[in-house]
Amino acid sequence: MATTFEKIDGNDAIFSSAEYIHDSLLFNYIESARTTDNFDLYSNHKDSIILLPHTGSRVWIWTSSAIKTDTARLIEICRLLKNSGIKKPEIYLKHEVSDNFSDLYAIASSEYGYVVKDELSLAAFVYEGGEKEEIHDGETIVHIDKNNPEHVRLVTEFYTACRDEFHWYDNFESKVKSYLDMQLYAYIKDGKMHANAVIGGHTDDYIRIKSIAVLADERKKGIGYQMCCYIVNRILACDKKPVLYTHEKNAAAMALFKKTGFKMHDKIYLIKTDDPN
Repeated sequence: MATTFEKIDGNDAIFSSAEYIHDSLLFNYIESARTTDNFDLYSNHKDSIILLPHTGSRVWIWTSSAIKTDTARLIEICRLLKNSGIKKPEIYLKHEVSDNFSDLYAIASSEYGYVVKDELSLAAFVYEGGEKEEIHDGETIVHIDKNNPEHVRLVTEFYTACRDEFHWYDNFESKVKSYLDMQLYAYIKDGKMHANAVIGGHTDDYIRIKSIAVLADERKKGIGYQMCCYIVNRILACDKKPVLYTHEKNAAAMALFKKTGFKMHDKIYLIKTDDPN
């Protein structure tokens, strides 16, 4: 019989297990949640941890290998998700576990109304090199200040240009505001943002690079590489290691991060679902 999930805090003993410490390299979200009030953590105090943001639909699931074939615990996971009122969860799983999670999809669909819409793999990278050479060629990389009207204009114009590519058709203003609230560094030339890099998710050892974005007509000019080198150096200066995740099928991003000095350590599986209700 599965142990009922209970809400825990970031000091729970389960975080000290060797298996979790290894996975904290990948599940940077869970580690950062331990020092913020923006997430809820649940556990059965044995094998599984669920990370539930208060807003949005993203759910991170960390499990030990023992849960792979334990259908009763999978039912508990589905029950927790449904009782938490998450309408369209995006479920992230460690790749070696996800291959054995067909029961989760079946249970979620038949018992709780979730229908799997999409599945994809994310590559988890860790930076393994030293400080990178930076070449600015007269352009300026600035740390965006959300209280600076000129910076707000630059960010808004950049994401307006990327709106169709990112499929940002709903809540555009709130999405732009969320980026202004992040640690965002912008590549500025001739009064226009050509690229940016966003970091966040700090832990004791790692800082996550959340994204590196370049305007479509500015790609293949080395700007993405320059931004990547710049942000790597900023993270190294904090005595941390850069980590990041990218879609495994994104060949350009995979090539960029490998060129910069990142090594792929693992994969994460993302399951997008829909709720017909």
